Amino acid sequence: MTMLQFSATLYTATARLTSRSSWRFTALIANNSSTAISNEHSAASTKEDDATKFSEIQNISQEKGQKSKSTEIQTKLEKKLFSENDTIFFKQFQAAKSINDLLDLAMLPHLSTNNALKLISSVTNQINSGKSQIIDIEADERFIHLRKIVKIGNEIKTSNDNLSQYSQLSTPTMIEMIATLREQGNRHTPLLRMLSYNIVKYNTKLTMKQSATLLYSMAVLNFPDKVLLEKITSDLLKCIPKSTNAITNTFIITSLGFLRYKNEDVLNAFCDTLFKKSINYKFLNYSSILQTFAALQFKSEKASTFIKSFTEQSDPSCVSASEWLDIAWSLAVLDAASPQHIKFILDPTFMENLIGSSKLNISKKLKLLNINAVAQFVLKDYEGPFLDKDSEIFKTPLIRSKEKQVYINALTETLTKLLPSSSYFKINCNTNMGFLLDAEYRINDQHKLIKVEDWNEQSENVKRIAVLVYDYHDYCRGQDDLIGSTYLYTQLLKARGYNIVTIPYKNFSIQDTIDKRVNYLTQCIKNVQETKFA
Repeated sequence: MTMLQFSATLYTATARLTSRSSWRFTALIANNSSTAISNEHSAASTKEDDATKFSEIQNISQEKGQKSKSTEIQTKLEKKLFSENDTIFFKQFQAAKSINDLLDLAMLPHLSTNNALKLISSVTNQINSGKSQIIDIEADERFIHLRKIVKIGNEIKTSNDNLSQYSQLSTPTMIEMIATLREQGNRHTPLLRMLSYNIVKYNTKLTMKQSATLLYSMAVLNFPDKVLLEKITSDLLKCIPKSTNAITNTFIITSLGFLRYKNEDVLNAFCDTLFKKSINYKFLNYSSILQTFAALQFKSEKASTFIKSFTEQSDPSCVSASEWLDIAWSLAVLDAASPQHIKFILDPTFMENLIGSSKLNISKKLKLLNINAVAQFVLKDYEGPFLDKDSEIFKTPLIRSKEKQVYINALTETLTKLLPSSSYFKINCNTNMGFLLDAEYRINDQHKLIKVEDWNEQSENVKRIAVLVYDYHDYCRGQDDLIGSTYLYTQLLKARGYNIVTIPYKNFSIQDTIDKRVNYLTQCIKNVQETKFA
C-alpha cells in the first residue's frame, strides 16, 4: 500500500497568500467501492425498454411534425410508468416481512432513487436495531445493487425539497452518502448539514474507519462542521488506544491537519501510539505526522518527544529532495531545526537536485525563503551557506487572496486616518523571507513617527513596528492557536528586530465603522510603543 504523503499545497508558506479552496490530497483508506451489478440482463432489458418508448415517441413526433406534443406524450408516459412502479413498490414494501423480502424488491425494474433509499434505510435499521440478522449484508448483490442505484443511477439530488428522503437513513448509510458527495465533488451544503446533524444526534459511537471517512470527506468538500468534528474527536479518544493500523492513524492525523482542527487530547493520544512496536509506522508516516504537527503548531510534551526522536533518526539521503525540504521546514516551524538540517537544504548540491526534480514550485520556493531566513536570523550558531542574493527564488511572486486583501484594504484605510498621512507607513512589504508584511511604520526614541523616505537615513534609535492582521485562516479550528506558517512568520519578524502589532479578525471587522477600528488599533499601537526600546 502506498505510504501516506503529506501534500505541500496547504501547509506551505502560501497559507496566508493563496486561496484555500483549491487543495486536494490522496486518500489511502479504501472506501466501499461499487461492485458491478450481477443482474446485467435485467439492467440491459430496462435500457432497451426505455429506448423503445423514446423511439416510439420520436416517430410520432416526426410523422405529425409536432415536437411540443411529443414532449407532452413523453412526459405523460414517464409519469405513468413511474407512478405504476411506485404503486407496485409500495404494496410489496408494505407486505415485506423480512430483510430478504426487502432485498428482493431491489430487483424491481425502474426502481427510483427514493425507493432504493427507503429499502437501504429499512434494511440497515432492522439490522442495527437487532430485530433481524443477516450474514454479510455488504456483500449481498441485491444490497450492492441498491447502493449503485443511489450512488450512480440519479446521483444525489440538489434540490432542498428532496432532503426528506435522506433523513431516515442509518448512520453507516449517511456516512456513505457523505462519501458519495465527496466522490462526486458535490458540496451540497444543506444536505451535508442535515446528514452531519443526524449523525451527531442519533449515533452512539463512530469507529476509526467511519471517523477517517468523515474527516477525509469534510476536508475534500471543505465542510468543517464544528459539532460533527467535536463528535468525531470525542469518539476517537475511545478508539485510538485500541487502534493498531498505522495507515489509518496517519490518515486521520493528516485529515485533522488539512481541516486545521486542533484537539490536543486527540493528538496526544495518537502520540502514545507512535512508539508502540505493535504498530508498523514507516518513515513517511512519521514524516506526514511531523508535517501535520507543524501545520497545527502542536508542541506538547509528548509531541516534543516524538519530534526529538524523529530528528535523531531522520536521514535526508532516504527521501527525495522535495520531501526533505518539507521536513526541514516543519522542524523550523516547530522550533526544532538544527543548523545541520538547514545547512543540508541550502547546500548548492541539494539545491541543484531540488531544481532538477521539477518539483520546485511556488510553495517550495517560499519554503526555501523561510528556511534561508531561519538560517540568517534565528539560528545563532549557523555557519552554512545561504541563498545567493541574486537567486531567482527571491523573485517568487507573492499574491494575496481576495479575502485577505479585503482586510489589508481596511487596515490601509484605518492607518491613513490614524497616522498623519500615508507617507508614514508601508503596506504589503516584501520581507524577502517568503511572505508579505501587512504594514510597517517606524518611530524614533522620542516616539515620533518617521517618514518612509527617511527610513534609510535614520537607522539608529529606531523602533521598527510590524502590523499583522490575522484572519480566520491564520488560526486553527478547535483552539485559537496560530497555524504553523503564520507562527513562523511572526517568529522571523521578531528575529529581525520588529515589534509586532497583532490584529485578530475577531477584534477588527471590515463591517465595523472606521472609528471603531481606529480606536482598537490605537490601543494596540500604544501597547507596543510603550515597550522598552531595544
